[in-house]
Amino acid sequence: MDKNKILLIAFVSFLIMNAITYNLNIFILGKYGKLLVAILGILMIHTSKVKLKAFFTYNRWVVFFWLACVLFTLVNYYQNGFSMNLFQNNILFIVFLYFYFLLSSSFFESYKFPNFYFLKYLSYALNSNLIIWTVVALILPFKIWHTLEDRTGLGLFYENYLQLGIFACVGAIANFSVYKFIIKKQGKVYFAFFLVYAVLVFLSNSRNVQLILTVFVLLNYVPKIKELLIKNVYLISGLIVVLSLMYFTTELLLTEDFTQFTTGRSAIWYYIFDYFSKNSIFIGKGIFGLNETILATNIDSNYYFQRLEFLYFHSSYIEVLCASGLIGFILFGFAITVALKKKKNFYYSIILISILLGALFESFLVQPTILLSFLFWYFMVSKDNYKNIIA
Repeated sequence: MDKNKILLIAFVSFLIMNAITYNLNIFILGKYGKLLVAILGILMIHTSKVKLKAFFTYNRWVVFFWLACVLFTLVNYYQNGFSMNLFQNNILFIVFLYFYFLLSSSFFESYKFPNFYFLKYLSYALNSNLIIWTVVALILPFKIWHTLEDRTGLGLFYENYLQLGIFACVGAIANFSVYKFIIKKQGKVYFAFFLVYAVLVFLSNSRNVQLILTVFVLLNYVPKIKELLIKNVYLISGLIVVLSLMYFTTELLLTEDFTQFTTGRSAIWYYIFDYFSKNSIFIGKGIFGLNETILATNIDSNYYFQRLEFLYFHSSYIEVLCASGLIGFILFGFAITVALKKKKNFYYSIILISILLGALFESFLVQPTILLSFLFWYFMVSKDNYKNIIA
């Protein structure tokens, strides 16, 4: 077994364990295991400064966004004092992205079709963990179904259905992708796992991952949509900005229809826009630097907030805005549009588009060790192999 396969399987296994909170030992092993694998991977693959330079050169816009986050984190320290959690959130973000870049580079150097083998080994890691942890969940007293507010979903070996939804969504995407580019006999196994994961996504009752998987399947069978989206990405981005300026108001966030459509997220977004109405939108707070402020400021007036230890903004793009300010938000958006243009001929551009759409309603893009985010950033920061387009 080569180092790429070992690193990938070990890292993914620890990511899965880090989200299993039933047992503190499993959770801690996953938390520190994923970091250990990332550091070991960097030490093993980072053979020269050339690779570090290539990472910064190829992903300059993402790096500029990260630097904006670091700058505002330092300002936050000056104003409110040092926070270890804030330090970890902002520093480890780039550490994990660099590990993903090196891992993708190593796959590129080792295989003729690197992205195919990445997805194949990813499927193996996910499928193995699915079997192992499902058996554990059935043997041990795990609560299989979970209720949050008025919704109930399958959690299986996770303590909430949202985590299972993320796991199952990545499993479905990985297995379907391998199935698409493999001979029929072997492909049947991957398609069978895809169906299993698709059922788990449905049973998880997590609308966000259901949206991501639906878009992914749609783009696979109607690739013309992907071509139109990427070809007109700048026009679409401009239209979104113009329409937002014309029709978006803070009052809209509190309307009953919009609140129901966003399943309550708009109430959180209202507090954020209220904050920026009193503070400069050009100044961020670092990754997850504003979250505690919004929670503490509005906890008395919001019953939902009183049950939270930490508040996520439930939109990756709002998290980006709050972390890096308006300039950093623009840099992040430019990084995405440039990457989609560069990667438009690659199959995995479908994966990127699907996850980007889902990121509208969840905060995972600024959390690179969530499985969906790992899949996104691995392909986002990778230096592409233009000799083997299908890979």
